[in-house]
Amino acid sequence: MLTNPIQDFYSPWIYAQNKLWESVLELGKKHLYEKGSIILGGGKPVDYLYYLHAGCIKFSKLTADGDEKIIWYIDKENIFGAAPFFDRRPIREMCNMLTALEDCEVYTFTRECFSKEIVVKHPELLENLIQSMAYKIFLGLNRGGDLSSLPSRICKVLHYVIERETEEGLSGKKVRSKGINQQELADILGVHRVTLNNAISQLKREGVIEHMSKRSLVINDIERFRAYVQERKLSE
Repeated sequence: MLTNPIQDFYSPWIYAQNKLWESVLELGKKHLYEKGSIILGGGKPVDYLYYLHAGCIKFSKLTADGDEKIIWYIDKENIFGAAPFFDRRPIREMCNMLTALEDCEVYTFTRECFSKEIVVKHPELLENLIQSMAYKIFLGLNRGGDLSSLPSRICKVLHYVIERETEEGLSGKKVRSKGINQQELADILGVHRVTLNNAISQLKREGVIEHMSKRSLVINDIERFRAYVQERKLSE
């Protein structure tokens, strides 16, 4: 089910986990959300199971002061909203928000459909759902419990950016890729922008990173970059 081995530890992206559900879209109801729309949140109960057929969603936590912590990004072919659907408690306002990062096509399944159609007639989809929920628990525990240094955690996220944006990955002596802006990276890591800037400056001084912006990411020293990803020391 996990099609991309790089996602097994720290990825902020949830790749396609529930493609099997494409076979039962006729049982759901189609919804279209424009970029920037809030799909779930605002303290409302979640009475449907959601499937993202097209687009990309940001799952984040917000505080009353407007601070944001990005939990992860959800790619197409994923079920979302499963935890509040089964728990039957609302996604509280200014806490958990799921926002469309681009125009999205979503299908919803009612409780009756889930219990009488999916569970009874499509047990393979139930197994697939349980597997994907277990993976998200595993990913959340790994990311939340990571005690690595901030430079190491930065390099881990950049590693996933490279794997996502290039076919070559970390091959070669120097890597160029589409990047990520510093505010977004700070929101993913849950750190202040100034704290992040200090850690990035350290990586630049050591020659690991040459440049980092939304449009461009350049890794100069692949060996040292890998060492940060793996939180190990290089031999002198």
